[in-house]
Amino acid sequence: MDLVCNVAPHAGLNHASGGFCAFITGGGLLHTAVADLVSAAMNRFTGVFLGSPGLVQLETNVIAWMSQIIGYNPQKAFGCFTSGGSMANFIGILVARRKHLSEEQLMQGVVMATSETHSCISKGLMMAGLPQTAICKVPCDDDWRMDPKELEKKIEMYTQAGRKPFLVVSTAGTTNSGTVDNVRDLATVCQRHNVWLHVDGVYGAAFKLTKRGQSVLDGLEEADSVAVDLHKSFFLPHGTGMLLVKERHHLRKAFTIDCDSPYYPDFDSSDVNFYELSPELTRSFRGMRIWLPLKICGLDKWRAALDARLDWTEFFVKELYHMKPLGIEVTTKPSLTLATFRYAPEKSTSAEQLRDYNLQLLRLINKRGNIFLSPTTLQDGRFVIRICILHLRLTKARLDSGLQDIKDGAIAVSQQAGSAATREVPQESSNLLEPVAKRPMPSDGHSDLSPPPSPNPPFGHIKSAPIDHV
Repeated sequence: MDLVCNVAPHAGLNHASGGFCAFITGGGLLHTAVADLVSAAMNRFTGVFLGSPGLVQLETNVIAWMSQIIGYNPQKAFGCFTSGGSMANFIGILVARRKHLSEEQLMQGVVMATSETHSCISKGLMMAGLPQTAICKVPCDDDWRMDPKELEKKIEMYTQAGRKPFLVVSTAGTTNSGTVDNVRDLATVCQRHNVWLHVDGVYGAAFKLTKRGQSVLDGLEEADSVAVDLHKSFFLPHGTGMLLVKERHHLRKAFTIDCDSPYYPDFDSSDVNFYELSPELTRSFRGMRIWLPLKICGLDKWRAALDARLDWTEFFVKELYHMKPLGIEVTTKPSLTLATFRYAPEKSTSAEQLRDYNLQLLRLINKRGNIFLSPTTLQDGRFVIRICILHLRLTKARLDSGLQDIKDGAIAVSQQAGSAATREVPQESSNLLEPVAKRPMPSDGHSDLSPPPSPNPPFGHIKSAPIDHV
């Protein structure tokens, strides 16, 4: 255990650290570790109802809760557990293909996506037997969202050419820029043309719990399927994904086969048999790792934690705007909790030089060890620095320190670039060189999911708040 706990983890990225603001990860709620211990010790089979009726019902309840959160009718919707968001998206592709394409039409199928769509969609299409030429990139609007008018033009164009547009992949929180598509308008187009609308909501769908998230994610309930990855905005450990489908019979159609297997008993068709609703037969009892945290904490604590991170993001971006005299430029406004920025001096410089400046700034920020950020390139070619303010263990103190690190780094890069002498900080912005901690930051509210300050044990202050309904 010394090797596993103290030696092996030292190399690589520490996703469990509160300062990990690169990529999109929630940190790993410790309640799930208990759930995994219990479910592994029980080692019960939940692939069929007959195997463990009570535990299958528990997993069915979890799916109903998640369906309610995104706005589905739990009496009609259903879903399946997956190892993560990529598999949830893959299964969504399979369900759409089974619904709309015959075997003869497979090579005529067309999938509508954008330049912001996650790479797992391309991989999923490949695994589903579709060529990469099946992907049509729909133009985005100025906010990097799929343009509904352009989508309709593409659908009509391919249909007139004898192709079969069958799937639109929308995104509720892109990995690159955090953009949330206008799902309601896309759903209207898809319904008009009888095309399946799948939403990659692995990052953003959970924000439906909040009032602000409900506004940003308006229309999510109109999608035919939604992929959710609970290791992100639900703060659970890796390996906790889910696909939700608006009409449960589509899942059954996609994964139920006629087979001559004499070892299969005669199952009651009214029972929930997960092997008929997903690609898997034998799998772990995944529902426990979602059910237990929900039962212990209650949804209000998740809602408060997400609201706090929305507040923190708004504050953080405002602070970045205040750094304009130091050369900091906000390059994408956050739809949820992901934003991008860069160092861009007033003096004209080449794209290559700007990239070098921002790589240097990124190294300076990450070297401090308060927050860890990542680079990306926007679709317009700008090389930027990316931050996702989501982690369960993120604290106000870390964000304060991170803002100070960005300021210090911008000054250092400016001096090294020789532009410090030509840039004059306006009088009203002279306090920019003061520590950020002097300016108030929004409180994390009453979120009991946030860990208490050291040396208190993590999550030791959370009291039981059972829920039976979402």
